Amino acid sequence: MGLKAMKSLQKRNKDKNKLSDEMAIFIVLNTASIQIIPTTVIAIRNSLGSKNPTSILLPVWIATVCAAVAAISAAKILIKRR
Repeated sequence: MGLKAMKSLQKRNKDKNKLSDEMAIFIVLNTASIQIIPTTVIAIRNSLGSKNPTSILLPVWIATVCAAVAAISAAKILIKRR
């Protein structure tokens, strides 16, 4: 789906040799990768005998949302400086 979205953004891009602002924001947001359910970490905690392996959900959600907001903010600031 990500590749289809990027191709669709490229069709609307005026300068085909450069990333559009929308493409840059899409890449940044994709790289931030918001975790809905961090199954690997939950499985590791479970295998190590954690009493509540899912107790990390709220901190993971907060951290990933903060990372995404910071990444998008930085990208927008850099786009405006251009």
